[in-house]
Amino acid sequence: MPKDTELFSIQSNALSSIVKVYNKTEESLAEDVLRLKNWIKDQHHLPEILDDKRVQNFLILNKCNIEKTKVKIDMYYTFRSQVPDLVKNINPRCSIMKEVATLVYLVFLPKMTKDMYRVFVAKCRTKDKLDQIDVYDVLKTAVNLQEIRLKEDIMFGDVIIFDLEGTSVRFLSKLTPTFLMTFITLYKKVYSLPLKGVYLINSVPYVETILTIVKALVTPKLFGRIHVCKDANILKEHFPLEMLPKDYGGTEKSIEELHELYPLKYQEYQDRFDLLDKLRVNESLRPARLADGNDEFLGYHDNFKKLEID
Repeated sequence: MPKDTELFSIQSNALSSIVKVYNKTEESLAEDVLRLKNWIKDQHHLPEILDDKRVQNFLILNKCNIEKTKVKIDMYYTFRSQVPDLVKNINPRCSIMKEVATLVYLVFLPKMTKDMYRVFVAKCRTKDKLDQIDVYDVLKTAVNLQEIRLKEDIMFGDVIIFDLEGTSVRFLSKLTPTFLMTFITLYKKVYSLPLKGVYLINSVPYVETILTIVKALVTPKLFGRIHVCKDANILKEHFPLEMLPKDYGGTEKSIEELHELYPLKYQEYQDRFDLLDKLRVNESLRPARLADGNDEFLGYHDNFKKLEID
């Protein structure tokens, strides 16, 4: 299938502007990409040599720090081996993943912010069936979306909009400390995505309980970036109308229209997802643990997995 489904609009000067923040040029970034690919070739426990674009994004995600990037590239594969429950039935062709798409919207807005961040929107799509969903399956869908971004986007930072309209206490109660820590750890330890802001719009009373849990799991600086709003009006204050979907009074395609593009994009990447099902780290060939600890995700996951809440 031709790759003509465009999800991400990228400003022409985005790459040069972003790498300048880290005292790099596009040329020196390309040199670092090559240096990392040569490093990967010597890591016989890793199952493949990543392409230039994905390596480039891992570098940007890690502020062009080569040693930190090595850790994250290793973790990109390692978490699939060490935490297999997070990748079970993750392939978009699986019926479970297709079911998730009927229940929730998970879309990126096509245009970047003026600071070149990407905005992600999560929203209920089918209210009467939302309570049936497994939130870990939603997380798996988010992992699949990041796979596409690694190849097609420039990943400098994210803003997340959680639209709580249509959610219930039963659904929100599934956002346990275990799940929230898994989400935060995956976001931070595998993808290193800088989170620039979180907007909880059309808020409901139960969200305060969730925020109490989140406050205990993240830094005060990050918690201070969370905005809770009773409606969606705050979005117009922070984002230009040409960025916002019609659902929120903007001129961009509606969330439904954006959502309909994703099955087409998944088809374009089906070979990649099929390959990811098979790619695993060979621990017997691992030369040594990396400086920042490439078993860190497993430690977080196992510790929080033991928690039980009523």
